[in-house]
Amino acid sequence: MTEASEDKTVRRYLHALTEHKWSHQHSVFYQETSESIHLLEDMISFKQALRRKHPDQPFLIRIQLLNREKRFQAYLMILTTQRVREIQELADKAFSAPTNAIGRKCTPERITSMANKIRGQKPHDLQWFFGKPQIRRWTILNKEKLIPADA
Repeated sequence: MTEASEDKTVRRYLHALTEHKWSHQHSVFYQETSESIHLLEDMISFKQALRRKHPDQPFLIRIQLLNREKRFQAYLMILTTQRVREIQELADKAFSAPTNAIGRKCTPERITSMANKIRGQKPHDLQWFFGKPQIRRWTILNKEKLIPADA
C-alpha cells in the first residue's frame, strides 16, 4: 500500500522535529492579517537572510495558519538551536509589510506536545489559503548543522 503525500509530509516533518535538538522557537507574523497572503513570496528573501546571518545554526521552518474568529493568518514558526536576537530586524528587511516576531525557549516537553498535536490533527489547508497548488509547508535550513536529539 502506498503512502499518501500528506502522510509522507507529516511523517518527514515529525522526524525532523523529534529526532533533532531544538531549543528556541520563533514566530513571525504580519501585523495586518490580510498581508499574510504574501508570505510565500516574502519568506524566500527572509530564509536567505537567515541562512546568511547564521550559517552554523540549523532552522526548521514551517508555514502555519492561525484562525482568529474565521480570519485566517499565515505565519512562520521557526525552531532552532540558539536564540536569534535580530529576527525582527531580518523580517523587517525581507517582508513586504510590517511584521511582529516573537521568541521563546523550547523545552523537550514542548516539542513532544507539538508532535502530538501534529499527529492528531489534519494539516492546515495552505492550498486553499494561498490559492496555489502544492505548497511546501516546511523546510530545513543549514541541514548539515542538525544535532541529533540523543547527542
